[in-house]
Amino acid sequence: MPVTPARGRQLSLFGVEARPPAPIDLEGLLAGAGQVGRMGGTGRVSIVVDDAWRCAVLRTELEGRGLVVTCEPAEEERWALRTAYSAALAPLAARWLDEDGLKLCPPGLALDGRRLRLWVAAAGDYDGPRAYLLRLAPRPRPAPVDPDISEDSGYGTAEAFFESEVDLTPQSPPNGSNGEALHMIKRPRRDDRPNVRKRKSESKITAFDPGPDEFADAEDFFGDVATDEWPDSGVGDLPTVVLDPVTEPRPDPAAAPDPPEREAGIDRQVADNWIAVGDALLAVGLPAVLVAAESGGPAYRIVGPRRITRLAELVGEPPAEAPAGVWPG
Repeated sequence: MPVTPARGRQLSLFGVEARPPAPIDLEGLLAGAGQVGRMGGTGRVSIVVDDAWRCAVLRTELEGRGLVVTCEPAEEERWALRTAYSAALAPLAARWLDEDGLKLCPPGLALDGRRLRLWVAAAGDYDGPRAYLLRLAPRPRPAPVDPDISEDSGYGTAEAFFESEVDLTPQSPPNGSNGEALHMIKRPRRDDRPNVRKRKSESKITAFDPGPDEFADAEDFFGDVATDEWPDSGVGDLPTVVLDPVTEPRPDPAAAPDPPEREAGIDRQVADNWIAVGDALLAVGLPAVLVAAESGGPAYRIVGPRRITRLAELVGEPPAEAPAGVWPG
């Protein structure tokens, strides 16, 4: 549905008023936590969001682009939205999937108002009065604490219990759905599985904060964002990414019954996707800071009233379903 600009607000060249909505706008979902699949000459996009209102807004936006959409409750009080397979999404799937069917950010990604509006609807939120987050994955949820688990129970602490093996075995979903959802069931490591390595939850992408926003409101901020001499933007210092070696061989359980534990790293392709999305934000005048998982991410943080206003101009007026204080403005 086209967004009517507020009275007195200047139209942006890259804003939602610049062109009509189209299926390619779903790149805004794929820039965040969205996933894409293909089947024959069709494609499909799915995403998990934290709130019911986000699912309702996205459903309206996507149906306005001629797509069939389903939205249903997911685990941890989240909502799962997916489109039906559609030939209209085939070009999107071709752009965002590599030869192995893995999500890969296309070169030269352009984030305009239409795409950013979908990203904000799916995963945008304020992070204090002077910063706005665009999440790259659903908001972290604290693990439940089982009072029956104690330090002498064989698992150490409750935290250690919930960091143990994750079983991704598909379970039968309720209400007769198509069985595509995976239920993540966490269970303790058993003695008959000695070679299962403990999974760590922490990310290997180092967060960095741009500091005070004292220069963000300068009149000539948008003069040359490529050089970006403002010390608060974080663009001058790319995030440090520690990756697992690509050619590392798998350990042989028979030859090494007790392999040493090592921390799990961020997949190289995932990290490359995030960096490419950050470049696309910079290109549209929104330099942002990459926030690590242990600091509340993964997400991009846009710092400063000037930049948040820029984002608000691009994405248009808030939808009626959005709670106060969530939409950029």
